[in-house]
Amino acid sequence: MSLKQSIKRDLTYYLQAHQHRTNQHLHYFAFLFAFLGWVFLLIDWRFTILFAVLHYALSWIGHFYFEGNKPASFRYPWVGFYAGFLWFFLRTYEFVTRRQVISRFID
Repeated sequence: MSLKQSIKRDLTYYLQAHQHRTNQHLHYFAFLFAFLGWVFLLIDWRFTILFAVLHYALSWIGHFYFEGNKPASFRYPWVGFYAGFLWFFLRTYEFVTRRQVISRFID
């Protein structure tokens, strides 16, 4: 399987597990906190811990309360990590440019 096919498969899986609008919003902020956690790892590790807790709290609330499923990180930690960040950066690009790009990855 090619890299492009793997990314398409994993992003499709990620999107299927995140269909509820509120869950998507929670995950957007969860991955924003995760990204900030990586940045703050170089500045102050205590903020990294705080951002990690916020990331998981928002993600799990979105899955257990709104989506009614388990987070991908429980079963496929790599997919939950990289597909989540890919989705986050693509959504940010969509917000900034007002152009839809995620559909290109899965079509």
